[in-house]
Amino acid sequence: MIDWATFVFPCLHREPINGGHVVSIKPCGEVDWQSSKWADLEGSHDSRISFRTSTRSAEPCTHVEVSGNLSKLFQAHNLWGTDDLFGLILDTINLLVQRFDLTPTDTDRDLWARGLIPLTRVDVTDSFRLGSRSEVLAWLRAAEQTAHLSHRGRGQLTKGTTLYFGKHSRRWSLKLYAKGQEIAAKGHEQSVLARLPHAIAWADPILRAELVLRGMELRRLGLGYLHEWADLEGVPFEPLQLLRDRLGAMTMTTARTLPDDVLDSLTSGQKTAYFAWLSGTDLRAVLSRPTFYRLRAKLLPHGIDVATLQLAPEKSNVVPLVRVLEAVPATIPDWAIGTALYYEPLRRRVVR
Repeated sequence: MIDWATFVFPCLHREPINGGHVVSIKPCGEVDWQSSKWADLEGSHDSRISFRTSTRSAEPCTHVEVSGNLSKLFQAHNLWGTDDLFGLILDTINLLVQRFDLTPTDTDRDLWARGLIPLTRVDVTDSFRLGSRSEVLAWLRAAEQTAHLSHRGRGQLTKGTTLYFGKHSRRWSLKLYAKGQEIAAKGHEQSVLARLPHAIAWADPILRAELVLRGMELRRLGLGYLHEWADLEGVPFEPLQLLRDRLGAMTMTTARTLPDDVLDSLTSGQKTAYFAWLSGTDLRAVLSRPTFYRLRAKLLPHGIDVATLQLAPEKSNVVPLVRVLEAVPATIPDWAIGTALYYEPLRRRVVR
């Protein structure tokens, strides 16, 4: 699905749009610099996106910059959603025009229809179903130690729940996290879900993968304008493939087994725990904290880290990570389709 997007669209409007200004004053009282703050467009159930007159355009006001989670704007949550970026952006523009009495010209509308709208950020996401939220968290801990992404190296686990690759890259980054954990965290609540326990239950075992494409990478891929994301001659554009290509370049290294002499040096309890770990048990969940860390300290010198989770036995010690994920994709639930919980814009083709 398409999550976040930032773009600039042509639209004539009389007065500059902003949510106020941030001003820096020199000690002498002279204005050093000032910047326009974002104004808010509210959608359903307190969801909102930000917009303002683009600072790239001179007087008169000719362009508007928009940034936000477009899926949330229309359906108030981002558990699932559409992959039609062209439709989402055009519907967002029309909502802005209606709500704020903007005055686009015929030329502006023609440029929208042709998709001549520059993009500076697009987030593409996909969801994968594991057994439970605890399995998702255990998977993330394991991936921190064993996953390697081409051109990004090892991931960085933040707050124990979000694994980042290329977090501060100006081109693109990838993150994986527990969706159930995110919507339960303070500040991330999605009010529309509060009365929907079945939606919360759907999200609880979900591993979410999110690809953030920024301006430099969008231009490199030939996706810097909206029309490059549109269906063309009956062939749908598939943003999900951009994410799957990154996941396909990720590998996961399995841990080695212990040699016999080291195995003989373990106590019976440590052996039991070690073999349980080999079979896929998350030892953090079954051992006391002191016992777990004593065992970990004993095995680390031999290349074994019981803080990682053994996913599945493999003949090779390098496993394509996408194999693990593609086995259990999480689709939009049937009960959500046709309701306000799933917004699907009318698909557009490029107007030639």
